[in-house]
Amino acid sequence: MFLFSGDLFEHKLYNGFMRRKQIVALSLLVFGFTLAVAFGLMHAENISYAEALYRTVYISLTHHDNFHMESWISRVLVILMVLASLVLLAYLLKLFGEYIIGLGDGLKRRKVKTKLLNMKDHFIVCGLGRVGSQVARELASEGQSFVAIDRDEDRVKEAIALGYTAFVGDSTQEADLHKAKIEKARGLVAALGDDSSNLFVTLAARQINPDLYIVSRANREENVTRIVRAGADKVGMPNQIGGFHMATMLMRPHVIDILDTLSTNRSSELQVLEVAIPKNSSASGHRLENVLKHVEGLSVLALNSPNGHSQVHPTGREVLYPGDSLVVMGTKNQLHTLQKIV
Repeated sequence: MFLFSGDLFEHKLYNGFMRRKQIVALSLLVFGFTLAVAFGLMHAENISYAEALYRTVYISLTHHDNFHMESWISRVLVILMVLASLVLLAYLLKLFGEYIIGLGDGLKRRKVKTKLLNMKDHFIVCGLGRVGSQVARELASEGQSFVAIDRDEDRVKEAIALGYTAFVGDSTQEADLHKAKIEKARGLVAALGDDSSNLFVTLAARQINPDLYIVSRANREENVTRIVRAGADKVGMPNQIGGFHMATMLMRPHVIDILDTLSTNRSSELQVLEVAIPKNSSASGHRLENVLKHVEGLSVLALNSPNGHSQVHPTGREVLYPGDSLVVMGTKNQLHTLQKIV
């Protein structure tokens, strides 16, 4: 219901055709059943066919025998008519419910289209499986703007029910990447199930938007280098990350508890944040220790350079330049103060 490609037309055309066939078949069945019951009443009650047809329709609509027919054959036919009319009513209510749901889906689909038209400086999540859905959940919890693409309509409907912007599509198709406004996007996550698809998405995304920051999923270690060569800035292996996390839980449970609190507890006072140094920053050209004088108690975990070099636990004598980023840990007030300074 949330397809925006040619498959949508074929999907709806097929569903509409099948629905019309069902309605025609039901109409013919009801018409034939009514004529047959009327024929039975005519002989059981020894009345004209017109009178029998009138009684059949009347009883089917009112579910009540006002004619006091005493023949056991007539009574059986009356019971069959009442049961058949109840089944027909239930089916009509089902069709009406599906129609109302269809109207709601249409409104949601138009709302998604409107959001996509205004998308910019956002993230794109390719795939809403176990990894992609978690990525979407984290982005939503951080208040980030993003759009998700998945082939599975049920996954997309679940995502939209959660308030996400999503549509059914194939991330390996450039047309669907364009629908996600990849030209105006800030970053992309290729979280599809197989490495070849993630490789293709990475390659296509890099060609469309050279400035896009791309994070890709890899299932096999030998494919990491290939995906990086295709244009990914970072490659994550869920199995490796999960194994490392579980091993750390086993060997250093208290350390992992702190890390889990920092990464999952949004209400925690202590948080970890990456703060970039923009071109016009007042902190540019100054030593890190001089900047930290204004934010007492803040811990700097790492200083990252634009060339990819990362200095863990810097001494403070390092000079900050535009493009650098600081990975810091502190309270919300401390982090807010640092962001104001830089």
